[in-house]
Amino acid sequence: MRFLVLVAMTACFLQAGFAFKIASFNIQRFSMTKVDDPVVLELLIRILSRYEIIAIEEVMNADNTAIISLVKELSLATKLNYNVLISDHLGRSSYREKYAYVYREDIVKPTEWYHFDDGCENCGTDSFIREPFVARFTSLTTVVKDFALISIHTSPDYAIMEVDALYDAWVDAKQRLKMENILILGDYNAACSYVASRHWPIIRLRHVEELVWLIGDKEDTTVSTNTNCAYDRMVAGGEELQRGIVPDTAKAFNYHVAYDLTYEMAKAVSDHYPVEVELYDDVFYSGQCFEPSASTGISGGLSLNGPCTCEGVDFSSCRGRCGASGKTYPCNCNASCTNCCVDYTSSCKL
Repeated sequence: MRFLVLVAMTACFLQAGFAFKIASFNIQRFSMTKVDDPVVLELLIRILSRYEIIAIEEVMNADNTAIISLVKELSLATKLNYNVLISDHLGRSSYREKYAYVYREDIVKPTEWYHFDDGCENCGTDSFIREPFVARFTSLTTVVKDFALISIHTSPDYAIMEVDALYDAWVDAKQRLKMENILILGDYNAACSYVASRHWPIIRLRHVEELVWLIGDKEDTTVSTNTNCAYDRMVAGGEELQRGIVPDTAKAFNYHVAYDLTYEMAKAVSDHYPVEVELYDDVFYSGQCFEPSASTGISGGLSLNGPCTCEGVDFSSCRGRCGASGKTYPCNCNASCTNCCVDYTSSCKL
């Protein structure tokens, strides 16, 4: 939890017609390699400066050097105060990623955050390879003042089950935060071969009447000229938040076309486009600001599963354990397993 301080700052006056945009962006394998490339860095700054909050997936470095360097460069280039809230290093193997929320800290602040407890990782009964990272924000300039974001990057191999399990993360966030204004955003891998039309009937998140899918199935969120897939999504809950969204602003931002880039330049940034949405401004906003932080980078803490004993877990089966892999298991349930449990295909290949 962080406490908020309001200060009057003349530097914080905003232009008329100011747009508050929220985005999600899978910056493919983001590391210092991209920060050290001046062309890629300049393009990332141009893209990120469009947004007041952006959830970033595929942050690779454990030490946060790259994402903090990017945010410092963003602040320097825009002459605005940006900061970043960073998750734990998440995954079930040596390959791990972080989530990050980059935000304009003069007008919006995270007030609480946590990693969704998705089950016992030691037993292989957790629902996600990289569990969702949840953050609650308060905004000065929008009609909706209080809302939460749930950031996700599903595993392509288990996208069907993980997109379905986002329902549990959403229900948990409503209960834990005692709020309805929740936006679930990220790389769902919810299209093409990973989630086909035949899979949607078994995905609970798709059928909740209170939720609005802002990014449709026909939206192409991929840079490749060989794909046309709506991998990246935004799903909004809460009537106040849904009313606070400007109609027809939810879309993929095709920076390839917008910035007149070559295909190679676009791919150097990422293999995904950001997906974005705009919130209505508060017409009564009068220029007040939050006090900037003394340093860049806020730790989101560790992802800690609750107590689990593995009692009753059948380690010889993949039922409820898709993606589970470990040297101590008699058989494994991950996509690259050689000693797969006999029910791997029937349980995990929907």
